[in-house]
Amino acid sequence: MWGKYYWPVALLVMSVGLFGIPELIALFTNSANTLSDYAWNQLDVGSIPVHLVAWYISLAVWLLFVVIITMHIWWRWT
Repeated sequence: MWGKYYWPVALLVMSVGLFGIPELIALFTNSANTLSDYAWNQLDVGSIPVHLVAWYISLAVWLLFVVIITMHIWWRWT
């Protein structure tokens, strides 16, 4: 039953180590390196070019992930 300990640790390391700490460092040192800056400036949210399509695709993938993982964890779907 290694999964009992693996999943909480893996989720914590991924969320804090791979996202939280770098995001906080970027927020305090150079806000141009944050995820929100990437979404608004690099993907050019609000305009018509290809980057807008990338933003909507990333939003759709994120929403799909949230729905699937929620149904899987709380309602044992698939």
